[in-house]
Amino acid sequence: MLKGKNFIILLFLFVGLYSTNLFSQSTQRKPSQNKLSSVIGRVIDEDSKEALLYVNVVLLNPKDSSLVSGGTTDEEGRFSFQSKSGNFIMRLTYMGYKTLYRKLEVKTPNVDLGDIGMKNSATSLGAVQVTAQRSMVEYKLDKRVINVDQNIVVAGGDATDVLQTLPSVSVDEDGNVTFRGNSNVKVLVDGKPSELLGSDLASVLQQIPASTIESVEEITNPSAKYDPEGMSGIINIKLKEKGNRGFNGNFSVSAGSATQKLLPRSNASVALNYSTKKFAIYGQGNVRYRNRSNNSSSIKTLFSHDTSIFSNIIYSKRGGENQSISGGIKVGADWYINKQNTITLSYGGNLNGSLSDYDWIDNKDLWLQNSPKSVTEKDTGGRNGQFHNINLNYTKLFDRKGQELTLDATYNIGNFSSWEKQTMDYDFIADTRKKDESSSSFNRAVATLNYVHPFSEKAQLEAGYNLNYSFGKSFQDYFLDGNSERNEDMSYTYENTEQIHAIYATFGYNFNEALSAQAGLRGELFKSNGTQTMINKTPKSFDQTYRSLYPTLHLSYKLTKIQSMQLSYSRRVNRPRGFELLPTVDLSNPESIRLGNPNLKPEYTDAYELGYSIILPKTTIFASAYYRQTNDRISWFNFLWNRENAINYGFDWALSIAGDQIDLGKLAMTSMNITKSYNYGLEIIIDQHITNWWELNLSGNLFGNYTDGSALGASEVNSFNWDLKLTSTMKLKNDWNIQLSGQYQAPRTTIQGDSKAMYFADIAIRKSILNKKGSLALRFSDIFNTRKRANRTLTEDYFNYNIRKPYSQSFIITFSYRFGETNHQQEAKKRKQPNNESSIMENGEYEE
Repeated sequence: MLKGKNFIILLFLFVGLYSTNLFSQSTQRKPSQNKLSSVIGRVIDEDSKEALLYVNVVLLNPKDSSLVSGGTTDEEGRFSFQSKSGNFIMRLTYMGYKTLYRKLEVKTPNVDLGDIGMKNSATSLGAVQVTAQRSMVEYKLDKRVINVDQNIVVAGGDATDVLQTLPSVSVDEDGNVTFRGNSNVKVLVDGKPSELLGSDLASVLQQIPASTIESVEEITNPSAKYDPEGMSGIINIKLKEKGNRGFNGNFSVSAGSATQKLLPRSNASVALNYSTKKFAIYGQGNVRYRNRSNNSSSIKTLFSHDTSIFSNIIYSKRGGENQSISGGIKVGADWYINKQNTITLSYGGNLNGSLSDYDWIDNKDLWLQNSPKSVTEKDTGGRNGQFHNINLNYTKLFDRKGQELTLDATYNIGNFSSWEKQTMDYDFIADTRKKDESSSSFNRAVATLNYVHPFSEKAQLEAGYNLNYSFGKSFQDYFLDGNSERNEDMSYTYENTEQIHAIYATFGYNFNEALSAQAGLRGELFKSNGTQTMINKTPKSFDQTYRSLYPTLHLSYKLTKIQSMQLSYSRRVNRPRGFELLPTVDLSNPESIRLGNPNLKPEYTDAYELGYSIILPKTTIFASAYYRQTNDRISWFNFLWNRENAINYGFDWALSIAGDQIDLGKLAMTSMNITKSYNYGLEIIIDQHITNWWELNLSGNLFGNYTDGSALGASEVNSFNWDLKLTSTMKLKNDWNIQLSGQYQAPRTTIQGDSKAMYFADIAIRKSILNKKGSLALRFSDIFNTRKRANRTLTEDYFNYNIRKPYSQSFIITFSYRFGETNHQQEAKKRKQPNNESSIMENGEYEE
């Protein structure tokens, strides 16, 4: 078994082995400076007619195949370079497409080749079969796109499994997502906030099968068009919806279990599409079952403020199982009214439920016998929810190229309920029973009107208005000592109305072929009104209103045909989520109390980033240096629960609910605003095609954090951290694919402690069957069973050390099948090679 440090050393050694000759791939012979001609053109996908970005276009000497000149295509698929006069062979190469060769005679000052189509096909190279596929990571000017269909280590998994394989993204055991070491990231699903799916992010991700995900976009510094939430950027999960013209579809089934314990999991999904020139109808459905389990242990030392050193030492163990099942459907239709107008209407629904059939917590006070802190608790509980989403989209294109108007409107309805029963067995008193029940409902409407107006080929204006309105109501009922009667001193109702009005505009200008710029400004008005109501008590209001401006600036400069730089700035915000503001008191855990904080303020971040990219025939390198400064940062905060601390930190409103827990040594867990923090780092991503059948993707993030928690009695932290990920993909003969993914997360330091390093590796094997329309995949997760999390917390009142180990080592088998044939495929069979184009096979022979 590889230790974490050894694993990383091997990665760096690997990088070093090929870095010495890396840039030699970019060596080019300069053409003669006499009588240079300009060669321009545009490269497109021969079937879909879409522009291809970063295609390598070069001119070769027919005599010795030496390089004469060349360049790469831009975001519109266009290329331009200088060449001397003469007869040449032009070669176009792009990952996943058949290499294209054309004879070219340069004899005039300007040579315009027009549109050049490339075929997405397969080439046989001796014993190795290379199937045309998109690169796993595609780089665009404002984002990078990760194609999930190339990532077989997530076969049979969910969106959580997908995200944890992405560059610079980490997902912990509770489903919390961090991006570039920052947990404040905005996650979108098809461009819409994930919270529109009516649940917390971890639950949303677990309900999205990996087989339904087309790609994931990472946007590190978004423009003013986007919602400014998410300090570290935006992650947009794009789902599969529509096929090409014709009737087609696909389905997938999978099943598996953990290896150390029988924890069955399975899921199935199906998608159908039918489209003509005027209409498109599509639908998909999925059902998912998952059984999860984990164990954790901790030792907590409570400090005394009198003559003795310790007041208590408490050892805790915890374990349990959770079974969940969910199912969802999505149906929709497109109406292509004419070339200028399109309407899309869709509906999505989801039902989910979970059952904790047994959870147990064993607390033992090692310092005192017959301590009230010694307790064994057994829990049962469940959760149910349903969610409905209706979406309407209208797009109008104008006669001017690039001019368009879009309206996107979404309405959501959600209802959720949960219950939990606890039996607490103390060492010296009778068993205690209690029950908690909660339910909530919400309605949310989101609408965006967006207009794009190009003044010329160099200048473009984009402007719009966004409305986000929601109303929610929740009930929290407590039943103590096994009574069926509701405890009115603790139970409450909470209603909340939230609205965000935003207007934005961006203006882009291309100064020349090398330099372009975009400036933007977004203004928002935010209002939140919440009311907590309890029997025989005056209702409490928790209201917030603020106005904010969010400027953005993006500069792009092309150094050479294969090198470019980007400089960007944006102002971001993190608005407290509804569940964070909710004045809830969760007493279900004998170790801790979870508190909502209705006094949370938003945090604001100024983000700066400088990026560099170079695209070589077999290597792509992307590097980015970034700096983010945050004021009023929202941080997870723990303190010993007693009356003095409750008043000091502003949670005296919770004493009437949790007052009976004050003397039991519980920890209070909540979110708080701290003074300031800043984050800086360097991110490097390398795509390396070692051979035509072997590709490596290496990503590393080295980052530092400064956090000042002194205002809350915590420490001032200045730490440096790093993460590494390596993915190796091999496409072998007879349609076999093998993928190995490993990652390492270095230790972290927080304002109240630290966490230990974590590393793990996954492997998957996939075989195409049934004439390449079907596939079988076997995935084995956490090969060395090393995935666990260890944390330490130190305050003036206590020290706590916790280790949590899920049953993460598991296997899953997946069968997928696609059927139907699109009109694009039918047309491709009939299409003949143009008379003015020739191609050369890999052995050098021409094919007319």
